[in-house]
Amino acid sequence: MEAKILVIVFNSVTLFPSQIPKLRGFFSNKFPDDLEFHNHLPDGSFSYKFPQIQYRIINKHPALIGIENGIEILKRLFFSLEDIIIDNRVYQLHEKEISMKSMQIGMAEDFINYRFTSPWMALNEDNYQNFNSKDKFEQQIFLKHLLRENLKTLSKGFNYWIEDIEKVKVEGYFKPKQVNFKNQKMLCFTGDFMTNFYIPDFMGLGKQSARGFGVVQSATPKK
Repeated sequence: MEAKILVIVFNSVTLFPSQIPKLRGFFSNKFPDDLEFHNHLPDGSFSYKFPQIQYRIINKHPALIGIENGIEILKRLFFSLEDIIIDNRVYQLHEKEISMKSMQIGMAEDFINYRFTSPWMALNEDNYQNFNSKDKFEQQIFLKHLLRENLKTLSKGFNYWIEDIEKVKVEGYFKPKQVNFKNQKMLCFTGDFMTNFYIPDFMGLGKQSARGFGVVQSATPKK
């Protein structure tokens, strides 16, 4: 299946990856009625659907990624937004670019190599203890299972249905990495993996993908 992804990059602004939550906070506060910017429902609860607007740092520049409903919202924003405010500093958007990309998503005939370009937040409160109770070999099996589940969530975000999840294969090795998130230490993972599933570049897997965690990039040379 072909997936449409809109990418906006603010080339006149330089930020650090640690400032992505501030970037998300700016847009969430500026456009509170557009749920795609913050994934919070009108009653204040959190929506667990795959985020349709995600925040990234691309070549040191802040970027917004839009899929599905997020595409039209970001198109509208691109022509009206003149500045952003991060850490009480006003950044004028003198240079910004917008591009629509077409990428494959779904089952592939061959294995494709990928790498996490940002830490993957695979665990939640429910499965953290389960993970810790396993030996290192079992932990890797468990992480591969979680990654496959993340692919199901990603697919739903693009309205793609995986007919038989057992046909999706994942192989790889994941290294633990401690990350500070909201002033707490979180166990995340880095590493390379391969799967017989097309994952669009720039997409994030796992928890907090909108904030730039678990971003995946193809490591297979383009033909």
